[in-house]
Amino acid sequence: MVVLLTAGTGLPAATGAEPSSAPGKAASAGAPPGESTPPAPAAVADPRALRRTLPVQVFDAWKESVVFVTGPVVKPGKPTVEEFFRPAGRGPQENGVGTGVVVHESGYVVANAHGVERLVQPRVSLAPERSFLAEVVAVEHQQDLALLKIAPDRPLTPVRLARSGDVMVGETVVVIANPHGLLRTCTVGVVSAVGRSSTVDDVPGLTLFDLIQSDAGVNPGSSGGPWLNVAGEVMGITSSMKRGSENIAFAISAASLRSTLPRMLDVERRFGLVTGMTIAPDGPCRVVSLQPKFPAAEAGLREGDVIEKLGDRPTPTSLDYHLALVDRKPGEAVRVEVLREGGRKGGTITLGQRPKPDGAALLRKLLGLTAGPLSAEEARAMGLRVPQGVLITAVDPARYEKLPVKPQPGDVLARIGRIRPRDLDHVGLLLEKVMPGQPVAIVLLRKQDELNTRIDANIVVPP
Repeated sequence: MVVLLTAGTGLPAATGAEPSSAPGKAASAGAPPGESTPPAPAAVADPRALRRTLPVQVFDAWKESVVFVTGPVVKPGKPTVEEFFRPAGRGPQENGVGTGVVVHESGYVVANAHGVERLVQPRVSLAPERSFLAEVVAVEHQQDLALLKIAPDRPLTPVRLARSGDVMVGETVVVIANPHGLLRTCTVGVVSAVGRSSTVDDVPGLTLFDLIQSDAGVNPGSSGGPWLNVAGEVMGITSSMKRGSENIAFAISAASLRSTLPRMLDVERRFGLVTGMTIAPDGPCRVVSLQPKFPAAEAGLREGDVIEKLGDRPTPTSLDYHLALVDRKPGEAVRVEVLREGGRKGGTITLGQRPKPDGAALLRKLLGLTAGPLSAEEARAMGLRVPQGVLITAVDPARYEKLPVKPQPGDVLARIGRIRPRDLDHVGLLLEKVMPGQPVAIVLLRKQDELNTRIDANIVVPP
């Protein structure tokens, strides 16, 4: 029996052919008397098929969902005016390098906070010829996570998150990232351990928990890159590597992402919606509470229902529910399918209108500042790197009497907490949750007689 290789499988296949010499010809030279030389193995029809290992397939399937996060950087240390004002010189500019993953087709990207916070104006590149300015939507410093939003030219492909806690020590890890700006680099390793804790070298005093450890290759710029299992599910994203050692890298787990992203998306506040229901923070999309006479209750939903589909989007987990509400509008009717007591029910939720917070009123009440819109011309005249913020028109001096440099009309409010406000409506969203007695970090900018001034202040909200 002759053994041949079956093309594309790598497995031996038997045939009924018997080896023999050609009629009338002697056996090949060197062969024992009465025997012939076996024929050479048949060539494989498609050798590339044999080489398409699971890591290769995972990389091909998900490389488009990994993005390059870059932009001019602010060096750590003392705050400088160069973070907000265009530098006078035109010398070389240092740019940061990092990685992000797409979590929603409309342009939401998750990256590491420690990388994004250093960027003057983040830019997300989907490919060398497809680059977009990004807005920082939210930053969870203690989780080292940042949520960015771009306006892509076509829908993106979001990643799939693995189930919380579904990581096996020893399983294969495929990492896609941009180390040192080398786009779409793929490395492979195994899960070395789970449940680790580690400090983040770039952020003094920050310790992350519930981390995944791997021996996969990770370098500066890999931060934010996905760790995928062989099923193509993201089990975590790179957070750091252990400096001074080899083959030790850490990732923020999918469980941490699932519990943090809904808070960062904050869909009802961002889009002015109201449903009147609370969903379990992780696991199946279970309704844990309902407000009477609100849209979900009026649609017939009950506590304990498991939402399986919202609109045309399946919602196997709580995070999927929040993603399904992205870009929805008040008054929109959304079909919902739920699992209840073993049976399936359907209904329609008409999304309610959430009152818009009054940014101007909150700014006066909480920070003692009156402001109006900042025009593109005013931002250009001040030489601002990013034309965002609101223009201060009046100041309550009693609130700032202890500051060595006090705010004054004509200043620009350029940052509240870690976020740059776009306009007064955005100011309202940023201040709406601030409680009495809570400190609020702000940055004010001033240009006067060609002198650029940055004013950093922590204002305690009065009771």
